[in-house]
Amino acid sequence: MEYKTSGSFQNHSSEVIDLKKFYQGCGHMVHNGSLYFHIAGTSNIGRFDLLTKKPTGHLSINNAMHHSLSYLLANSKTYFKVAVDENGMWLIFASSVDESIMVAQLDQKTFSVTSYINTTYPRTKAGNAFITCGVLYVTDTKDTRVSFAFDLLKGKPVNVTFDLRSPGGVLAMLSYNPKERLLYAWDHSHVRLYVVHFLSDD
Repeated sequence: MEYKTSGSFQNHSSEVIDLKKFYQGCGHMVHNGSLYFHIAGTSNIGRFDLLTKKPTGHLSINNAMHHSLSYLLANSKTYFKVAVDENGMWLIFASSVDESIMVAQLDQKTFSVTSYINTTYPRTKAGNAFITCGVLYVTDTKDTRVSFAFDLLKGKPVNVTFDLRSPGGVLAMLSYNPKERLLYAWDHSHVRLYVVHFLSDD
């Protein structure tokens, strides 16, 4: 469903768009006029142009967990999560080889993978995840605290932990918007916004 304004979202006034595919999970992303989403039952990420209302390709990810309820993010029943930050587009998924969290850096123009990064962090410890300024942040299984961080540009863990939210409810979606520097969350049936501050800003 496409909402023209935030007011339209609140009034449930929307246009229905047929993707011609089933998609799964809460890891999809709208970026530069296209919807990126997991094509259910496959290891493929689809791209759909929201202006022309046509699919514009798919990307196959080898050795990715994508079925049998072995989710990357169990709380939101998500196998793949697309993320955008100041450095471009990323894809977070779990390796079918060792079940660790992997991140693929994507080339948006060619819709291809430029590099794979293995964080070696087990997917079973993750509640949700987001990427900002080239750093992957992973919450605990109750989504109350960021318990792991990994610098994707330097290829190494970062010693960062902090409280995110109070316990209770289900945090189905967590997504960073680099233009607004806001962290969007679909938390217990409500949209919540968190303003992101960086230590380098002070």
